[in-house]
Amino acid sequence: MPKIELINPPGTEAIYDAYKFSQAVVAGGRVDVAGQVGVGPDMDIPDDIGGQARYAFTNLKTVLEAAGSSLADVTQLTMYLTDIAETGAIDEAFVEFFPERYPARTVVQVVALVLPQLKLEIQASALVSD
Repeated sequence: MPKIELINPPGTEAIYDAYKFSQAVVAGGRVDVAGQVGVGPDMDIPDDIGGQARYAFTNLKTVLEAAGSSLADVTQLTMYLTDIAETGAIDEAFVEFFPERYPARTVVQVVALVLPQLKLEIQASALVSD
């Protein structure tokens, strides 16, 4: 049975305790990252989806690095949006974080996310360095 490591970077412990999930799980040379949302370090949430996307990608980067991975190791992203028409604004942020090698990606419109002001959530899978 492969070893399973729970990843909860400093500052996210309260999420683990309150909501009963880890930010990521490492097993078998892969990391699966829970949905990352557009909440900033001071718990601020921008009104625009571009700002939320930048925070979500920054949060994704932080979790990946804590797991021994990076954005360059991402193999798959799933993006949940409350308005699919805002995909273009998200793509502007996406290419800032993934400038060359694009991972497989799925974009899905949903009715709502965990907080009413959130407009997107990004889930990822990546490879972990040995």
